[in-house]
This record gives sequence, structure tokens and C-alpha cells, in this order.
Amino acid sequence: MTKIAILGANGRLGRVVSKAFIDAGYDVRAITRSGKIPAELTGATAVAGDGLDREALIRATEGVDIIFNGLNPIYTDWGKCLPMAENVMAACRANDALHLAPGNVYIYGSSMPALITEDTPFHPTTEKGRIRVAMEDLFRREAEAGRVRTILLRAGDFFGGTGTGA
Repeated sequence: MTKIAILGANGRLGRVVSKAFIDAGYDVRAITRSGKIPAELTGATAVAGDGLDREALIRATEGVDIIFNGLNPIYTDWGKCLPMAENVMAACRANDALHLAPGNVYIYGSSMPALITEDTPFHPTTEKGRIRVAMEDLFRREAEAGRVRTILLRAGDFFGGTGTGA
């Protein structure tokens, strides 16, 4: 059975992704800072792991085939995004795990075109956009070096149900 770790399983997107993988029959490890998960994720194994603690994240993801990167600090704390992404890459390398990540549209900036393709250039106009570009550059470098395979699904950041992200 394929094992997947969902980082940020208590977040809005993390909960939905966790539930989808549980329903699809995957062996789901729901990773949260507290190690606690909601009842709706029955069937997942709850594990504590902090995205800012590299060694703890590597331990929490040990033996998985896929790591879904649902980590997302509150908007006023986005300086943590790149360090967390570096730790996720370390966990993926340690496990030879496929990295699944949600991408957003901040990288295109305020002049974002109506139609976006994989060749649409990045033109971030905000700090959050620049941070996301740096994260995607990290993912690309890891892939080009043959260290981490990443699948990035780009969408707006409005998806998901309720959740506190705790």
C-alpha cells in the first residue's frame, strides 16, 4: 500500500487532501504540529511534526512514498515559507519520496494574464509572490539535480473548507 504523509493535515487544504487519500485507500500519515487530527480523518495515523524542525520532519515522514506539502504559515508570517520548503525537500530526499505541492498564482503578480500555461513567465509584484518564486526555484533545482521529484498543482488560494491550521 502506498504511504503518503500529509504535512499540515489540520489546515483547510491538508484536511481535504488527507480525506481524499484516505478514501482512495492510501496509508495516510497526517502530520500536524500538535500530533492531533480531527475525527473526520479517521483512518489516518496522527504524527507530530513541525515544518521548521528539519530532523523532526524527517522522522515524521520516515518510510513514506509521497509527501504532500500542505504547510502554510499565517499570512503575516510568510518568512517561514522558504525554511519550511527546505526542510520538506530534506524529508523528501531522506525518503526518496515524491513531493506533491499546491502552487498559487502570486508568482504572476498584479498583471497576471487571463490564461496561464506552464510557460507563463513569473512576475511577482509582492513579497509573497517573491517568496513563492523562491520556493518553486528550490523545487526546480532539486528536480534538475535528480534529488526530489515534484508535482505542483497551481490554483488560486481560495480552495478548502473550514479549519484552523493548528
